Amino acid sequence: MKLKNNLSLSIAVLLMLCIVAACSGQTAPKAPTGAFSEQDLGIALDGEVYYLREDSAPLLAALGNEFEYSEMVSCVYDGKDKTYTYSGIIINTVPVDGKDVIEMITLTDATYETLRGAKVGDALSTLSELYGTDCFDDGYITYSITNDPSDIQAERIQFEPSGDTIGKIYIYSPSY
Repeated sequence: MKLKNNLSLSIAVLLMLCIVAACSGQTAPKAPTGAFSEQDLGIALDGEVYYLREDSAPLLAALGNEFEYSEMVSCVYDGKDKTYTYSGIIINTVPVDGKDVIEMITLTDATYETLRGAKVGDALSTLSELYGTDCFDDGYITYSITNDPSDIQAERIQFEPSGDTIGKIYIYSPSY
């Protein structure tokens, strides 16, 4: 009888853990696969994905209030370009249609990673495993939507080398 009660209790505990995990909403977003695409142009925090060219308010709220702020009059849009510098990540925004949209996400340490899992400090050799070999070297290891080095308007991820590792990561949507 004692074994049956222990088994029932164990099953009940496992079921509760499964229910709590399912209800938490903290599921990891699925990493992009295949060729580099628009699906790579963002960052995940606490189970939510924030993409370039979207309203910056939700991402900034998720990152919290500990940041340094700067702004300047936009040379492309009506309004101000803004920079929010957090520990490990920098968010640059531009004013579009009454919202500050994300133009660039810069990862400056291993606290944050790309949607495919690359982070500052990783070996440069891991990039071909994560993103493939359709990239170019323009001083950075660059994966862009068009994979054309002359297309300076193409959205991209750029990996800044530091020796044989990743020094910084720029997830970027040029405003031209």
